Amino acid sequence: MMSILILYGSEYGATEKCVQLIMKHLRGKVDAINLNQTKPGNIDNYDIILIGGGIYAGKLQSNIVKFVEANEECLRSKKVGMFICCKEGEKAVEYVKANIPNRLVNDLFMLEHTGYEINLERMNRLEKFLIKSIFKIKESYSQLNYDAINRIGNKINEMDR
Repeated sequence: MMSILILYGSEYGATEKCVQLIMKHLRGKVDAINLNQTKPGNIDNYDIILIGGGIYAGKLQSNIVKFVEANEECLRSKKVGMFICCKEGEKAVEYVKANIPNRLVNDLFMLEHTGYEINLERMNRLEKFLIKSIFKIKESYSQLNYDAINRIGNKINEMDR
């Protein structure tokens, strides 16, 4: 069985929710690390690395970018996939290419847009005000892409045969 590491950043909970859903699909040894809370140790022992994060104002979370830049050589020797949570789904790939070295983007075994959530409860007052004003919303809502989440789990399980 292959060992799988899911590294992610989650500000408001959407990416973390996707990680939990993906993990339900996967067989074998799976570790998940939220880079907002923990620095990963040695990633050499993992066969598959899945990186997930959110896009905010066209930028991938800085802790994801820093991790990828610091570990690019090791990542290029692994099977690496990515998933992105962002409201502008059609631009998700464009945003990743603008934030991650192209050498790594070109080597990804998958890059999925897993939808997004607006979770007002996890925002401070200024963030709530801005989000409500910009997107003309009154309450939290979810637009997660469960088909994409299932594809991620299925693809990784196929690789682990």
